[in-house]
Amino acid sequence: MLSTLRALPADEVARRSDLVISHLVHPGQWCGPGAVAALFGGLPGEPDLLPLLPWFHGRGVRVVFFAVEGRRLVPCEVRSADDLRRGALGVWEPVVEPARLVAPADLTVILTPALAFGRCDGSRLGRGAGFYDRFFADPRITARRIGIGFDLQVLSAVPVEPHDARVHALVTESGWTLY
Repeated sequence: MLSTLRALPADEVARRSDLVISHLVHPGQWCGPGAVAALFGGLPGEPDLLPLLPWFHGRGVRVVFFAVEGRRLVPCEVRSADDLRRGALGVWEPVVEPARLVAPADLTVILTPALAFGRCDGSRLGRGAGFYDRFFADPRITARRIGIGFDLQVLSAVPVEPHDARVHALVTESGWTLY
C-alpha cells in the first residue's frame, strides 16, 4: 500500500483530494460553529486537507494541526496556512506557540489518516509509529474520529490489535461510510 500511494502522480492525488473534500463540505452538517476540528498535514500520497482551512473558519470552526513532540501529537490551533511549516516527517505542522495549544478534550472531530482502512468495521492500519493510537488512548478525548483516505486504501480487512483505535466514519472520493 505504501508503494502504491507513493507512486500516485501529484495531479492524481490532487484530483482525488478534491473529491474527498467535496464530500466533506457537502452537506457540511457534521461539524458546526464552535467545533474544534483536527486536520492532518499529509504524507506523500495522502489527501491534501489544506483547502478545508478557510471552509472551516468560514463556519466558525476552530482548526488544529498536530505538532510532533517526541512520540506524541500536540494539538495547536492554526488560523491560516502561514501558521504551518513542514516538520521532520515532511508533514504540515503548526508553529507551536503556548497561546495556541488546544487541550485534547476540546477536540470535537479528528480527521484521521491511515495506510489502509477496513471496509466494514472502522479499523485502520497506521504507518507503524502509533502516534494516533496513543493519542486516541487518552480517556479525555471524546472527539469523533473520521478516517480520510482514498478508495484504494479501503480493504476487506486490516490487521487489528487491542490497542488500535477505530474510526467512527470514513470519507474517500466515493463518499461517506459510517460505522
